[in-house]
Amino acid sequence: MKKKKLIVGITVPQSIGLLKGQLNYFSAHGYDACLLTQHDERSSNYCKEEGCRKLNVIIERNISIKKDWKTLLALIKIFLQEKPDVVNVGTPKMGLLGMIAAWLCRVPNRIYTCRGFRYEHETGKLKKILMACEWISAACANQIICISPSVKALGVKDGLFDEKKCVVINKGSSNGIDPEQFSPSKVSKHDIDTLKDKYGLKGKFVYGFLGRVVDRKGINELFEAFCSIYDEDQNVRLFVVGPWEMEQVKDKNLMTKMQDHPGVVVTGKTFDVALHFSVMDVFVLPAWWEGFGNVVVQAADMGIAVIGSTGTGVCDAVCDGFNGIHVPIKNVAKLTEAMKLIKTDQVLREKLAANGPIWGHNFKPEIIWEGMDKLYKAR
Repeated sequence: MKKKKLIVGITVPQSIGLLKGQLNYFSAHGYDACLLTQHDERSSNYCKEEGCRKLNVIIERNISIKKDWKTLLALIKIFLQEKPDVVNVGTPKMGLLGMIAAWLCRVPNRIYTCRGFRYEHETGKLKKILMACEWISAACANQIICISPSVKALGVKDGLFDEKKCVVINKGSSNGIDPEQFSPSKVSKHDIDTLKDKYGLKGKFVYGFLGRVVDRKGINELFEAFCSIYDEDQNVRLFVVGPWEMEQVKDKNLMTKMQDHPGVVVTGKTFDVALHFSVMDVFVLPAWWEGFGNVVVQAADMGIAVIGSTGTGVCDAVCDGFNGIHVPIKNVAKLTEAMKLIKTDQVLREKLAANGPIWGHNFKPEIIWEGMDKLYKAR
């Protein structure tokens, strides 16, 4: 029997982490699986590891009418040559151009994967443009995978998505979170002690943040809340792990303020995520919006109590009262209150931490991939 041809597209190879294990799974399950993205070493290595084919296209993240037109023509050419049965594209630019090209080429099964809405906290002309792009992507699709229930709800509410097209696989997530990768058993006590010694965290109560340091992740609110807690208790620490993207940080002095604060540790990017989770007593993500808060589930898998916002995509990653606490977005007072509560109430903190791995098992990658497989075979 002829294999179904599947093309999965992303805008830039930096997003390849969103697809780890996915195309290997579909290759092993009888698909002729292809990755469609820009050519670089990362995309080449990914395809070798996953056992899938690579289709190259030049595509820009930012809006450029001339370049985007060339990309659209290139995508049409690829789809006409490859004749895929299924096209699944996500990330804003590939989602838009990939869906238009797939619709024009009459690809039988066109799936748009929505990973959140950039327009949520934008205003004016830019917001209207971003919303229009989402509407077009969705209109060209047969099916829309919303990676969290709140993304689906907002897309339908704002008139961008036809609810009949929308699917949330299980409880959400774009690619699942591997509980084996984020397990306390993966980290040695020696390595934990070494990291604590390096950053002066021994004997301290550690609030942790891990991710890109940008305004929309709620980093300003987190720093403000922490400062008020530190004023009352100098035994607390804020452990900030991740790369700074200063073009998305309004306060250009924020990094200096945090580095100069005696209670804040700023590490920069790390490749050993599990180890850095291991020194945290509480994980905090007061983000304004996400597609889905993968990092919150990773922390939960590590057996850490979490605090997450009620923002789109973040609220779905925390089970309020079971493994963590919800706080409203951009509300420093409520965030401070939750951070104090989870520190002082040890019984609550230990309960939330113990429930984390139980919650995390809802998001195993195989659950997400099996759901995708059903969608791919539906047409």
